[in-house]
Amino acid sequence: MHNIIRAKLYEPEWGSAKMNDSHAHIISDDQARYPAANPADPGIAAILREAFTAERLIAQMDACGVDKALLVQRSQIYAFDNRYVLDAAAANGRLKAVCNIDVRTSMCGDEAARLHALGAVGFRLMAHIGDKSFDWLDGPHAAAFWSKAAELAVPVCVHFFSWNRVEGFSRLAALLDRYPVPDVVIDHMTNCFIESVEQCGIDDGVKRMAEWPGIALKFTAIPLSSLAERGIDAGLVLSAYMDLFGSDRLLWGSDVTQSKGAYSEIVTTGRAAVATFSESVQAQLLHAN
Repeated sequence: MHNIIRAKLYEPEWGSAKMNDSHAHIISDDQARYPAANPADPGIAAILREAFTAERLIAQMDACGVDKALLVQRSQIYAFDNRYVLDAAAANGRLKAVCNIDVRTSMCGDEAARLHALGAVGFRLMAHIGDKSFDWLDGPHAAAFWSKAAELAVPVCVHFFSWNRVEGFSRLAALLDRYPVPDVVIDHMTNCFIESVEQCGIDDGVKRMAEWPGIALKFTAIPLSSLAERGIDAGLVLSAYMDLFGSDRLLWGSDVTQSKGAYSEIVTTGRAAVATFSESVQAQLLHAN
């Protein structure tokens, strides 16, 4: 399933203590070199004051026993300017870049090729908050991106919100019928609302996504924190998803800087979520996948 990602990032060392972070956001402390897209926004200004740099991430990874990380472009801060994640990955072999692509532009296919040549090992698509259209996923120019992603055999990470996930699933399914992208990873367990272990968000859309062998789901601090706050056993929820997707199609990521909490707390929550599984399954979920 994830042979492409593994070949570029992972050198598996089996054991439940090993972790790789599939979803780390970093923020530069050099605002002149890497300017924010909207620094006047009070929320963004506050984030910039507490910059979580690549160096800080590495130090926290070392302290928490995390081996390697995918740097997922923080679109709220940098939009489609992917220079910081690319530069950070180029400077440290334990980091790899997942870059945002604006498929609303006619040059999105060329941009995907350019970013891949610069070292991007994956691309990410998501809507701007408040944008009710799907131009970010399958708009008039999107075919150029999906064709190029299939040609390059590069994994695509797709972020749905709770308000666009149902229609988004149908649109993504139509895209995958046309473009043979080998690996698609859906963020945050699709951002579904998990009411209970019995009502764990596995609706018809999730079942439809499970039918594609190349689709995997990330479980991050967003769903795990929500489950913890409401006293729902994350292990039982993950078991239900593994019944559909298998243990090789779920992968842990921190979502650090976007989700609240220290990196050590987020890592501890991730480990706790899989603690009841066998050592080999823990190794898949936390490291190999």
